[in-house]
Amino acid sequence: MIEMMRAQGDSMDFDLDEAIPILERTPAVLSTLLDELPEDWTRVNEGADTWSPREVIGHLIHGERTDWIPRARIILKQDRYRRFDPFDRFAELESDRSLKDRLEEFDQLRSGNVATLRGWNLKERDLALTGEHPELGTVTMRQLLATWVVHDLSHIAQITRTMARAYTSAVGPWTAYFRVLQRDVRQ
Repeated sequence: MIEMMRAQGDSMDFDLDEAIPILERTPAVLSTLLDELPEDWTRVNEGADTWSPREVIGHLIHGERTDWIPRARIILKQDRYRRFDPFDRFAELESDRSLKDRLEEFDQLRSGNVATLRGWNLKERDLALTGEHPELGTVTMRQLLATWVVHDLSHIAQITRTMARAYTSAVGPWTAYFRVLQRDVRQ
C-alpha cells in the first residue's frame, strides 16, 4: 500500500533516520558531478539574478556554517529567546578559491554537522520543539531538519537544471522533449 501511495505522488512523513543519508550524500553527489569539470560548466547560470553551480556551493558552505546546526542549537536550548538570526542567502557566492577546495570544505563542514546531529540522538519530543524564524514565525525542529534535506535536493536539481539549460540551443529540435529545457514549464 505504501508503495502504491508513493507511486501516486503522495508525500513521505519526516523520519530522521531516512533524512540523514540524504544529508550525508549531498557533498559526494556534488563532488562527483562538478569536480574537475571544465570551468564553463561550473560558471554557467540561467541569466540575471541566478546562480551558477559554483555559486550554489558557496551558498551551501555558508548554510553549513550559519544556518542548520546553529538554528537547531537555538531550538534545543529552549531559552526564552528562540529567534533565529536572519540567513544571508547571498553570502559566500563568490570566491577566488578553487571549486575543488570549496567542495572539500563543504564536505568537511557537512560531515561535522551530521556528526553533531547524530550525536544529539534526537527523540520525538525534541523534533516537536520550536524556534522562531525571522520571516516564517514558529517552526519545529522537525520542519527545520526536513527543510535542510529539501534544501539539498533543491540545489542539486537547480545545478543540474542550470547545466542542462546551457545546452538548450545545442539540442535543437529535441528541446521539445525535455521539460528541463522549457522555461515556461514549472519544474
